[in-house]
Formats: sequence, structure tokens, C-alpha cells
Amino acid sequence: MSVCHDEYVSIQKDLSTIQIEIAACPQGSLRKREIKGRYYYYLQHREGKQVKSLYVTADEAPQIQIEIEHRKDLEQQAKDLRARLSRYAKLLGVHNSYRPIKNVDYEDYTLFMSSVAHDYKRLDFETFIEKYDVSKYRGINKRYLAGFLDYINGIESQSFRKTNDLVLDPYTYQMYYKYGNKEVLQEELKRAIPAFLKRGLLITSVQEAVNGALSE
Repeated sequence: MSVCHDEYVSIQKDLSTIQIEIAACPQGSLRKREIKGRYYYYLQHREGKQVKSLYVTADEAPQIQIEIEHRKDLEQQAKDLRARLSRYAKLLGVHNSYRPIKNVDYEDYTLFMSSVAHDYKRLDFETFIEKYDVSKYRGINKRYLAGFLDYINGIESQSFRKTNDLVLDPYTYQMYYKYGNKEVLQEELKRAIPAFLKRGLLITSVQEAVNGALSE
């Protein structure tokens, strides 16, 4: 399973590199027009319903055509990598189509996370387990508690919870919805703790109280 995971991570890195290269290449196609006996070159690409045109000199045209063809090759490589990534994702149980959900009481959720972390450090383990019996909880708090227990017990699983019902941490929620920063979601997913992510919770770090207790 670790070999599959290493390959999955490697493909992700290769795909990211290629996507950067694609972004650096000209987009669209090169068009040649004859006007009053002279040829003019235009780089054209579509943005939504509009076609954008950019004038290109005759000297620039050959190199731009080479870069356009290179972009096509890179796009095919990216397509192949995505197909491989999808196959490894299925082997690992990774789910790539998360959809952040709204209507979460983040004040209550954050308070619950803090309370669990505080009590974990304050109480003896048996008292803690008795107080935080998973069966007594519902919704997001239950999912968090289940992931928390996996985390403190060192339970690692490649079997991620297959759901698109992803609950963000408060920071990512604000960046995603308030500021429209969609990229932050992908970055935070890379840093997410598996014990929580398999429950559909995007958590990249636990409370300091937990970190402190685990390091003692």
C-alpha cells in the first residue's frame, strides 16, 4: 500500500509541474490572414463565449507555433497523468471530488474541538473515553470525535471516507466562501490529517493541548 501511496504522491507532483509548464505556453491557435496582399498572424483563444485575438509578428509566429504544439503535448501528458492518478486514487480509497458544505455552526464546532483537546490533557484516559463516548454524539461533532480517537490512538488508514460532504476548518471556510480563494482548498487537502479526512473533515492541525500531551 505504501508503494501505491508513494506513486500517487509522485504523480501529483509530476502533474503540478506539467500544469505550471502548460500555463507558461501560449493558449489557442495561430491564424494567418491576408490583407491587401500582406499576411498577418493572430493568436486566438476562447474565453467563455468570446474569442480573443492577439497580433503576432511574422518573426514571432514560428516560435509561437512550436510552443502551441508543445502545449498540446503537455496537455496530453496531463490527461494521461490524471487517468493514472484516478486509478491509484481508487486503490488507495482517495476521493477527489470533495464539495465544501455550508450551514455549519463553526462557533459550536470550534468550541467542541477545543473542549475535546482540553479534556484529553486534563482527564485520565478512562474518564475521557467515558465522557466522550462516540455513540452519544451526532453530526459533525461525532465525526470529529471518531477522527480524534483514531488520531490519538495512532490508527492510520488509507481507506478515506468516500464523501463529497467535506466540512472545512474555519480558516479554509472563510477563504473559500468569503474571499473566493478556491486554490486554498487543494493546498489544505494536501496537508490534511488522514484520521480526520476519512471522516470528511478538513483538519490540518490539532489543538496545542493535544500536541503537548502527545509529546510528553
